[in-house]
Amino acid sequence: MILSIKLSDALNEQILAEMWSSNLYLSMSIHFAQLGMDGCAHWLKKQS
Repeated sequence: MILSIKLSDALNEQILAEMWSSNLYLSMSIHFAQLGMDGCAHWLKKQS
């Protein structure tokens, strides 16, 4: 299947946004774990 350039660019942009969000949630999880807020850390890790 061949994708148009416009569709390919849109998919790549969405994948980049998802990866950025996942890394942000994982970073927040580590931060909350260091603060001893294990419930928040666990939830954020699951979201990542």
